[in-house]
Amino acid sequence: MKKKELNDINKEILPTEQQDDERQKEEQHLKECIEDIQHNVDDYTQKYNEMSAETKELYDNYRSNNPELHNDLVVGLDMRSMMKLILDRNLRALKKPYFGRIDYREAGDDENFCLYLGKNGIRKNISENLIIDWRAPISSVYYDSDIGKSSYQTPFGDRIDILLEGKRTYEISDSKLIDFYDSDIVANDEFLTKYLGKNKEVVLGEIIATIQKEQNEIIRDTPWHNVIVQGVAGSGKTTVAMHRISYILYNYKDKFRPDEFYIIGSNKMLLNYITGVLPNLDVFNVNQMTMEEFLTSLLDKDFDRSKGKYTLGNSLLKQHSYAGSEKLSELKRFKGSKHFFGGIMEYMRGYERRAIDNSCVTYHNKIIFTSEDITYFCNSFEELPLQEKIDLLNKRLTQKIAYINEMEYRQKDEIKSEVNKYKNHYGRRNHRYNLMEIYQEFLEDLEVNREAYTSRNIQVPPSAVIKILSYNIHNKSLDIYDLGILTFIKKRLKRTQDFDFVSHIVIDEAQDFGVMLFCLFNKLFKTCTYTIMGDVSQNINYDTGMNDWEILTQEVFLPRKDRFYVLAKSYRNTIEISDYASNVLRKCSFTTYDIEPILRHGNEVSVWQLRSEQQLVLKTAAIICDIQKSGYDTIAVICRTMEETEKVRDELKQYVSMEPYMENMTFQNGVMVLPIYLTKGLEFDAVILWNPTEENYSICDADAKLMYVAITRALHELYVVYQGNLSGLLE
Repeated sequence: MKKKELNDINKEILPTEQQDDERQKEEQHLKECIEDIQHNVDDYTQKYNEMSAETKELYDNYRSNNPELHNDLVVGLDMRSMMKLILDRNLRALKKPYFGRIDYREAGDDENFCLYLGKNGIRKNISENLIIDWRAPISSVYYDSDIGKSSYQTPFGDRIDILLEGKRTYEISDSKLIDFYDSDIVANDEFLTKYLGKNKEVVLGEIIATIQKEQNEIIRDTPWHNVIVQGVAGSGKTTVAMHRISYILYNYKDKFRPDEFYIIGSNKMLLNYITGVLPNLDVFNVNQMTMEEFLTSLLDKDFDRSKGKYTLGNSLLKQHSYAGSEKLSELKRFKGSKHFFGGIMEYMRGYERRAIDNSCVTYHNKIIFTSEDITYFCNSFEELPLQEKIDLLNKRLTQKIAYINEMEYRQKDEIKSEVNKYKNHYGRRNHRYNLMEIYQEFLEDLEVNREAYTSRNIQVPPSAVIKILSYNIHNKSLDIYDLGILTFIKKRLKRTQDFDFVSHIVIDEAQDFGVMLFCLFNKLFKTCTYTIMGDVSQNINYDTGMNDWEILTQEVFLPRKDRFYVLAKSYRNTIEISDYASNVLRKCSFTTYDIEPILRHGNEVSVWQLRSEQQLVLKTAAIICDIQKSGYDTIAVICRTMEETEKVRDELKQYVSMEPYMENMTFQNGVMVLPIYLTKGLEFDAVILWNPTEENYSICDADAKLMYVAITRALHELYVVYQGNLSGLLE
């Protein structure tokens, strides 16, 4: 039997008179609420215009040689910016002021509270809230609690017990009440399914209203420890990450600043896509970078990519006469592993010991520093960069020289002359280090002293594999793991501020990055916390990325302190598409996480075998036209490689209007032709999987993960077009 519409369920349970009475009350409340918000808009608009005029006058006077007005101008601009934010919140609230309501009493109190919840908190006046912000502690009750006894926690751990008497969800559009549903009448999944059946643009607009209990737990977890989330395709992990940023900055504004937050993704398209929701979540000025950009920014002037003529890529491994595919895979696995990072840590310890002369220092037949003194100092201040150790040792030595001379009643000029002889005894101040030279020396040491590293539980691949890496470095071909090594070398050598202004890092699609980078971050940012989102079934960088979370959760982070969550329920795909994707995973040898699809049915996956490439193109164009007639806005044709993508785009554009490819293109409505790696984290109303033949996709774990990613991009409809023999992964 088909599920009934939500409003039909309401009608069956509530008497007609009661339903009509409730609707009239809700419509009246909405009307009054919108009137209050409009009053706010009018008031704030007037104040904003007045502030704009005042700041303009201040600016004009400041420019007219009145520098004493500088502080007044800065204060005025800040106040105007704040007023603009408040005005914008009220403007956004006009069309849809709230999405939910809770009725409750606090334990031991007879006072009844009725709170309406919205995307932003709106005040009626100085002392009265009109709408409660979804990030406020009390709002967690809406997402987590059933009718009856419940509780919520403040951001600092205080528990408040309540009796929840009612929970209602609203459907409001263009300032009009469409419908409302009570939680004791309509199941959460039924309400959610209604929105998931709509096109992508509508779904994105309803995210805050449909946050699920397991998602809300992650969003509201404390920022004082690390959060690692394994989420199946379509589980909302990226959405959760963005809302978690908003929640933390709202509730811990005294502890965290937006410009200390970093969102790191695998490519620009994904970053632009996932961070596009942040302004609507009241989040501004957070840093958004690819991993390559982030590491390059930390290197700053210490690594000039353009001057050195280096090429950067995710896995730029140039072929060599002895570089077979097995050796290349072995090298990739090594570079993404904890052993690669363990190797550079061990090498830099030795580099520092060699750089600092620990021989006994005597002056006027007096022992000033013994070898043991130097060793003790270096061990005691192990975390300090080499240059800082050198500067401190020089300073301590010269202070002792100066003291001895003062005790001998030397003149100031004589003392200064004696001190100058020793001011660079342990090394020059602001010594310039060549990071690439040190990196190359490290690789030589790996090759020559392989057994020494192995004795310290650092697994180093055979010499032939290290030679491939050395060959790449010599030919100026780097990837993100090389940048990571250079960044660590810089950290160990120099005291800089580049590493000081990072308080929280969000890494999306984290499974695409090797554990080496997480080991690196732990050393670079001692006080930083992380929100790490990923799905090991979607690791497209099979050799370098993570195929399980064990090392990260058990060795890099602290299992007793940090939290590991699993999001198993998929809200993206229909049952038919989800089953098709699960069939691919069943052909894998790696451990997978079970998918629990939300009960939403759609069309069966449509598979078309064509006789020629021209027929492939024509059939794809025809499918696109049919999809567009159905009212769907976002369509992706997904290919295996960039080369194939460019060819298919050129052939299709004769028949279909589509977005042109650009290096930093953003996610857009319409038709996009993309390689699989650029679709990571994205979703489309409909997907056409281009030519998944046994030649393009063999039955192996690496190809299965690619196929799984491509299939699970589809929200509503999936089409497969191919020529020749279909990949065994899809049979």
